[in-house]
Amino acid sequence: MNKTLKPAISVNLKKPLIRIHKDTLHLIGDPEYILLLVNPVERTFAVLPSDRCDPKAHHISKSSLINKKSFELYSTSLIQNLRNLCSDWENDKAYRIYGEIIPNKAVIRFNMAEAISINE
Repeated sequence: MNKTLKPAISVNLKKPLIRIHKDTLHLIGDPEYILLLVNPVERTFAVLPSDRCDPKAHHISKSSLINKKSFELYSTSLIQNLRNLCSDWENDKAYRIYGEIIPNKAVIRFNMAEAISINE
């Protein structure tokens, strides 16, 4: 049976941590580097492949994903910026956001208005 991959990220405001789920990375080709882009007007968050030449790219070590279900990124400033865009988010909570693949591009877009509160 073929499992349908569903792109997702988790944003934990308490830790400050962003988890990019393995399925999300797989859907954009399991890149070695990724870029995280935030559109404050549309309140969207995007994950896309990048390369080591981009100073804003985050390296994803394949060995760090072997026994994990996600790539973890700790960033106080990014979490604070996301929190400022989402006034309904509570500081001590974590949120999961499911994304959509942009057709014909290796980009996954997440609408922060569709975040679901989770226990993490």
